[in-house]
Amino acid sequence: MANANLTHSHQIPLGKQVAYSSYQLGINMLWYAFSTIAVFFYVTVLKVSATEISYGMIVYGILNAFMNVLAGHWSDRTHTRLGRRIPYILASGLPFCLTFYFLFSPPAVSNDGLLLYFFLLTFLFDFCFTLVALNAGSLFPEMYQEEKSRAFVSALQQVFAIVGLILGVALSKSLGESLGWSKVAALFAGIAFVSIYVSLYGSFERSGQTESAFHLKEAVASTFRNRRFLFFVSASFLIQFSTTLCTSVSSFYTKYVVSMTGLQSSLFLGGIFIVAIPLSFLWARLAVKMTTAKAAFLACILYIFTSMALVFDHAVWSVILTGFMMGIPVSGFLVLLNILLAEVIDHDAKLTGRRREGMYLGMNGFLVRLGLSLQYAVMAIFFSISGYNAHLSVQSVRTIWGFRLLIGGLPVVALLVSLILLLAYQRLHNLAKLSDEATTLQSGHSNPLFYLHKQ
Repeated sequence: MANANLTHSHQIPLGKQVAYSSYQLGINMLWYAFSTIAVFFYVTVLKVSATEISYGMIVYGILNAFMNVLAGHWSDRTHTRLGRRIPYILASGLPFCLTFYFLFSPPAVSNDGLLLYFFLLTFLFDFCFTLVALNAGSLFPEMYQEEKSRAFVSALQQVFAIVGLILGVALSKSLGESLGWSKVAALFAGIAFVSIYVSLYGSFERSGQTESAFHLKEAVASTFRNRRFLFFVSASFLIQFSTTLCTSVSSFYTKYVVSMTGLQSSLFLGGIFIVAIPLSFLWARLAVKMTTAKAAFLACILYIFTSMALVFDHAVWSVILTGFMMGIPVSGFLVLLNILLAEVIDHDAKLTGRRREGMYLGMNGFLVRLGLSLQYAVMAIFFSISGYNAHLSVQSVRTIWGFRLLIGGLPVVALLVSLILLLAYQRLHNLAKLSDEATTLQSGHSNPLFYLHKQ
């Protein structure tokens, strides 16, 4: 943990690359555990009103989207002896872990008191999560500016992220019910604490980042003037909408469309991430070999074909196989979107003379949160028009085909639009590369040494 002035990212030792990437384990484990069991715990165990929590979470989700932008802006405008990002990680890591623990160790109060306690702790937890995740993520484009190292570390981060996701989703509920919610929360918080603060061993900020930051209005306007960012964030929005819609609908799909046991359903979803871990490094190599946007284009095409299979699958084994196949493009999305955003930030730094990782990650987080709201809106519309009846164990043919189109049809439409956006991004990338080469050639001609080399 220090300020550094490294010219090439490949000088960073492997141990520090692993240490830095390890923060993904902690933040993903706590975040996905919170998403999986927090509402379940308060509604089914503590008997808090599900309706009141649901309405509160909708309002909170919108407010939280704006919090991402403000946190990114604050980070960009911070200047301390330890840098811009590291102080936030140092200060927020422990509260992030403690609020997770206290969420599952509530006081003995009335239901209204528990509801208030839930939203207060959720706000503190999510606020600290944003500060840790955004600032740790903001270090990545700054620390790793060389193409191969950036791709490798992005893959390394996703290995830790997927392990954290599996632990948070697959183990949190079963361990909570068997060992006790408070004990499991303490265990998870302890693991996250270690991973976040170990990551600081491999973290640094490059010296010389002394340029003055934009004011908020100017920062937002400048971000949306970056055409590369607009193409990237629109494609990313649709990609993440498609993948989260798949995971949300999968529970209904495996209950009503192709009836599966709990173990078989776990194999379907788990297979996606089991395949994704080893393939992360393959996608990192492809990003270097064929450009990141082209690799993301390939991942979209693969996802389109695999998700279409879910429209027609009728056998348990074919659904599980489709899940394993889906892990191939999902692995690509996890690695490549991270690198694409880093490229966007590099391009912005050339245009503005400022490194604004905080604003870009904050704005990206803002749009991702809105994407989740869109997903819930789509599902709400579907439930209202499809004839779905929660009291029926067998749904109508119309409802079943609705689930098939939700999980395998709508994502195809979204990803076809993503392909167009990625092509537009690649075109801008090519034009910028040609411009850089022309500038280099022109400066070479004006340099007397150019003629010596030509002779």
